[in-house]
Amino acid sequence: MDLSDLIERNAAFTPDKPAILFEGEILTYAAFTKRIEQTARALKAEFGVSRGDRIAILSLNRPDYLVLLYACARLGAMLVPLNWRLAVAEQLFFILSDASIKGTGAGTGLCGNSAGAQKKPARLGIVGLDFAPPKGSAFDALLTRARGNGRNPDTDLSCPLLIVYTSGTTEGPRGRCCGRRRYCGTP
Repeated sequence: MDLSDLIERNAAFTPDKPAILFEGEILTYAAFTKRIEQTARALKAEFGVSRGDRIAILSLNRPDYLVLLYACARLGAMLVPLNWRLAVAEQLFFILSDASIKGTGAGTGLCGNSAGAQKKPARLGIVGLDFAPPKGSAFDALLTRARGNGRNPDTDLSCPLLIVYTSGTTEGPRGRCCGRRRYCGTP
């Protein structure tokens, strides 16, 4: 069992009930569950995401932010939210490198802020949540290539789900998971 099972349970009982209301659009529990499953399968197939891996997101609030969170829960991976207010691309690049990110989702309005991604680590996959990045893939196109199983058998509620970086005044950002310095689980 993982956190995404709660969404699946709601979809089983009330599939047509609104799960997310965003900018006048409704995403039902059934549609939300399907998108989470597709995203988990795509992350696993395209980037090899598994338990302990990290996926970053640089985006304003949007439904796919939650989709990525629950897809990470299904895979035992960790979501690393990137602060869109960071003005210095070097800090974004530092976080991408320090957290050993496998993939990053970014929103259109933040393209200028993701300049650090131009010098991104070679293994990093870039996915545009609402656009097609020059050296990456659009999120919906990624979902069409989803295949295989979107779960990892070793995933349960004990798997850490978030790594949140705090900004330091005297040194670079620090990644925190479960209140500890650095990461829980696998390095």
